[in-house]
Amino acid sequence: MHIGRPIIRGFRALVFAVACVLVSAGLHFTAGGAPISWGAFAAAVGAVAAAAYLLAAAQRGPLALLPACAAAQAGLHAWFTASAGHLEHLVPSPAMLLVHALAMAVSAVWLARGDAALAAFLELLVLWTAAVLLLRLRKAAPVRLPRARAGRVLAPPVLRLLATTASRRGPPSPAFSH
Repeated sequence: MHIGRPIIRGFRALVFAVACVLVSAGLHFTAGGAPISWGAFAAAVGAVAAAAYLLAAAQRGPLALLPACAAAQAGLHAWFTASAGHLEHLVPSPAMLLVHALAMAVSAVWLARGDAALAAFLELLVLWTAAVLLLRLRKAAPVRLPRARAGRVLAPPVLRLLATTASRRGPPSPAFSH
């Protein structure tokens, strides 16, 4: 399953948008910005998700995500400030710059690791599904048991397998305990 397929791509873009906007809004408020309304939050998630969808055609690492997160943080700062009606604070203070830089770095690393984890999970899901299908197909195929030769009865394959196993559970035998 390719990570750039439209549904998975949209899911990844939405997760990216929510993570970026949540981290940014929280740190923006902590650095002295005005509280963000739910409407401004939803609009920011929509705008960031749309931009992220364009970038989500392939898996990205932290260095590729860093410029996207920087652009998102700059846009989010302007949006949060304008939606609160504080146009005089469009140029961020040093504290505000610091928290948006922190949000940019945290978002880039966090999202790259989440993207890699999602890709690995999807690959494992495909492998597991293929293994289940193969086992079901094998189970559905007729089983040919070996014929017994004249005068000899063969045990079923499972019993032959169990007869050749050695149990390693329990205490050591007296020969090895000195």
